[in-house]
Amino acid sequence: MADIITNETLKKYAEIATDAFMEDPVYQKVAKDEKKRRQVIYHGVLIRLYDSRNNGDLFYFDEEDRGLLVLRDVNRELQFSEFLKCPNFMALFVLLPYVLKLFSIIGKFDNKAILGDKSYVVSPIFVSKEHQRKGVASGLIKRAVADIIPQGYKIGLDTQNPANVEKYEKMGFKLLKEEFAFYTQMKKNDPSD
Repeated sequence: MADIITNETLKKYAEIATDAFMEDPVYQKVAKDEKKRRQVIYHGVLIRLYDSRNNGDLFYFDEEDRGLLVLRDVNRELQFSEFLKCPNFMALFVLLPYVLKLFSIIGKFDNKAILGDKSYVVSPIFVSKEHQRKGVASGLIKRAVADIIPQGYKIGLDTQNPANVEKYEKMGFKLLKEEFAFYTQMKKNDPSD
């Protein structure tokens, strides 16, 4: 499916993610200024989506274009060099201090060490602001779990929102690790968990 995802589609979802992640503690830590934060989120998410599409990660789109979930194989970590492939290199150059700060935070999380080799990590998941808290993200996660867990894979995710931990636990994820008081790693091993 990844070969039919257009750049325009990825840009549309990067815009949705930008609005959805503006209050995310990681991005707030990276850029206090809202305009810079918006730029960092947009370009950061867009590059992650390009990378995911180009490397065969699994995309789960909401049927009504309200949200997106990407499953990334834990054996394939996003590298800083991916940011150098940004179609708008000048924007990246201006944002470089913020991108470096972002990588200094997210680069500390070793999903492979925590989840094991045969695992996917939800990276990213987001829902448009007007459709949040309506079950869209849960529906995307349930679809991914139904596809991947029966094949013997684990699924991990992290959240920067402590309020989401209880929701994920209700879906069968188990708490694995907490860092920075805003980063929580969780996993789901099999459908009976």
